Amino acid sequence: MPDTERHIDMSRTTKIRAVFFTAAAALAAALALLWLPRTHDARTANLPPATPAAASDKRHEAMALEAELRKKPDHVPILFRLAQLDREFGKPADAIPRLRRIVELEPKNAEARLELGRDLYDTGDVSGAITETNRILIEDPKNVDALYNMGAIYANGSKPEAAREYWTRAVSGDAASESGKRAAEGLARLGASTVP
Repeated sequence: MPDTERHIDMSRTTKIRAVFFTAAAALAAALALLWLPRTHDARTANLPPATPAAASDKRHEAMALEAELRKKPDHVPILFRLAQLDREFGKPADAIPRLRRIVELEPKNAEARLELGRDLYDTGDVSGAITETNRILIEDPKNVDALYNMGAIYANGSKPEAAREYWTRAVSGDAASESGKRAAEGLARLGASTVP
């Protein structure tokens, strides 16, 4: 009889280990994805809406990342992914403090500044969006993504001449990039809107 009880205990231990290692592997996979380049909205704009299962997976991912962030509060990839998830959940205001922390830790992190400017714009802070995007252009005047974003801010603010200037610079910088193509489309729309 003692051998049977011991076998049952080992079986429980094996199950617990399996659950632990599965959870650890899922977290490791999620963290590994943080290092992949961010997919631009233009590439995902035509995708079908997320399924309820995908939304649930993202909520679980956010919970796991929040737990890791409590252990390492200044872990930039975790902060960045959580900011992305906040945006995907329709909460750009929640992403702003995370992105601000990233730029405090890494002042030259252009990707975080781009996202910060975008989230500030989406929450109605246009001057904050311009400030953050200009900080990128001070460091890298040819940053095509920042040039496109500045053009979009000015185009949406009914300042077509400023938009034209930034979008022209974006196209000159890299016409084949996603932002360069979007800038060219914006220029075409501006050209069409100025024709009598």
